[in-house]
Amino acid sequence: MKSFPILAVASLWMCSCGQAKVNTSQPTIVQDGKDTCDDPDANINCCFLNMPQKLTSEMNIADANEPGLRLELTGTIFQSDGKTPYPGVIIYAYHTDNNGLYSKKENETGVQKWHGHLHGWCKTDEKGNYAIHTIRPARYPDNTIPAHIHAAVKEPSGKVSYINDFVFKDDSLVNEKYISSLTLMGGNGIIDLVKKGTFIYAGKRDITLPD
Repeated sequence: MKSFPILAVASLWMCSCGQAKVNTSQPTIVQDGKDTCDDPDANINCCFLNMPQKLTSEMNIADANEPGLRLELTGTIFQSDGKTPYPGVIIYAYHTDNNGLYSKKENETGVQKWHGHLHGWCKTDEKGNYAIHTIRPARYPDNTIPAHIHAAVKEPSGKVSYINDFVFKDDSLVNEKYISSLTLMGGNGIIDLVKKGTFIYAGKRDITLPD
């Protein structure tokens, strides 16, 4: 019970990430050795500091030993006309574990110390396509907002933006109140999941990015 206030604070920040105060200045490492990305209010650029040098269009977040229902998400990112595929867009995503927590493996650095071990990156292919392989996240322990996957994108120009969370149509908290609270781009993020097997769900989300 003593740890609950810490979890509550972390959860409150995570659900508001990118929707309230967004720091878009360039991340820096100050001279005293303090990592300025190791902060719950770190700027959005920190999401892209620790990614692999080579990215494919497939993001693998959860390994085979991660508890939870397997989730496969696919889609296409389009340019502002909603028709032209947008290749080379980097997607960063992170989410809670099967218990609704941003659990860590203790080897995370920078902003991932706050996002937990379930995070990853991918880059859209020449047709603008992407895929995310992970588990279905659980709601926060306070059970007041839908289960979700946070995401940010980095365009080839270097422009970085948060997009509305990935959420799931069958979640009862994905309702009119939730939809009316959305402030970011990329559509409402609501995904209609279909069952592919006993423990596998799949869904599609296409994303249009404004100029």
